[in-house]
Amino acid sequence: MNRIILKIVLITFTISSALIVVTFFSAAQDSRTKETPAASTPAEKPVEQVFKNIKVLNGMPQSQLYPAMRFMATSLGFQCGSCHVIKSGFGDFPADEKPEKQTARQMIRMVMEINRTLGEERPTVSCYTCHRGQRSPQGAPALPLPEARPPIGAKPTSASTLTSVDEVLNKYVAAIGGKTALDRITSCVVKGTTTIFSGELVAYEAEQLVPDKGHESFAIQNLRERNCTGDSRCEYERVVNAQHGWLKSGAGVQELLGLQVADQKVSFPLFGILRLKDQYASFRVSGRDQIDGRDVHVVSAVRSDNKPERLYFDVESGFLRRRISYIRTLIGTIPQQTDFEDYREVDGLRLPFTIRMAFADPGSLPITRQFSEIKLNVAVDNSKFEKPR
Repeated sequence: MNRIILKIVLITFTISSALIVVTFFSAAQDSRTKETPAASTPAEKPVEQVFKNIKVLNGMPQSQLYPAMRFMATSLGFQCGSCHVIKSGFGDFPADEKPEKQTARQMIRMVMEINRTLGEERPTVSCYTCHRGQRSPQGAPALPLPEARPPIGAKPTSASTLTSVDEVLNKYVAAIGGKTALDRITSCVVKGTTTIFSGELVAYEAEQLVPDKGHESFAIQNLRERNCTGDSRCEYERVVNAQHGWLKSGAGVQELLGLQVADQKVSFPLFGILRLKDQYASFRVSGRDQIDGRDVHVVSAVRSDNKPERLYFDVESGFLRRRISYIRTLIGTIPQQTDFEDYREVDGLRLPFTIRMAFADPGSLPITRQFSEIKLNVAVDNSKFEKPR
């Protein structure tokens, strides 16, 4: 049994991709809404039509494969070479030479079957449920047992004592400047810094046009000297234009597909925090919690594309402090957290000048974006939002 458990070692893949950077909010239209073919988001293919030798993840959207592999890496605490063949420093991912890969497939089938039969088709359990970042699941509690503590998460509160969702959202709108001021916004230009995969700071710029155009970019210094040319973690340009989007790095231009467009759009500083009511199909206040010692309302929400999220609003100030977005995949639910801090006044509005993002990916450090300047309602060249060349 121990050998089988050890073989589980890793269902992993640490291919870095800037696309994980933003799984978080959606202000996009319902993906089920009928549109003209020219305006529709490019459809995704299932993974088995894009990648070779897919045996158990058939039907998964192609954009979910790398995030799912990175999530499994986090769950098991290992890298891709534990299950995949590595030759001359590169992964031969279709190869089946390692027995660990066969065991990984068995474990994926087990997780999927548990979720199918006991989870009512929802991704209730995952690799992380048992492994918690360790090679082998712990089958018995470590002694001595810790003192009993209150459960982690939102504080249980009776429904009758919870604040209504309208009160929470209306207080938030009032806190950042009011609906009239929000409705006047047509564009936004942001300058500042962002951390990258190595933890260092680089210059960051973003331009946005309401309602659905965004462009952002950064690049580190001396790409060639640092052997970094072509790495999307080192140079990066991202564009969202209505139902289309692209990512450009030294490796070329990659089109965003399916829900990637909506996810990428709301990662922009302006789109992620404004007009929240337009982004969701449903809201409910589900409890209260604390962030940095301050009480927050917890709002459980479902986007119009059925993606679940959790929003945290400061009880006293009304500001949005945190959003957690969840990607539901065949092997589990993958979270991504974004925190909003340092709200300052800009032309009658109060906007966050620090945004922090954390990911379920052992190869991705948390990202911190700090803005030195935010300008509203300034001219932005429409060519910024065309497909990069």
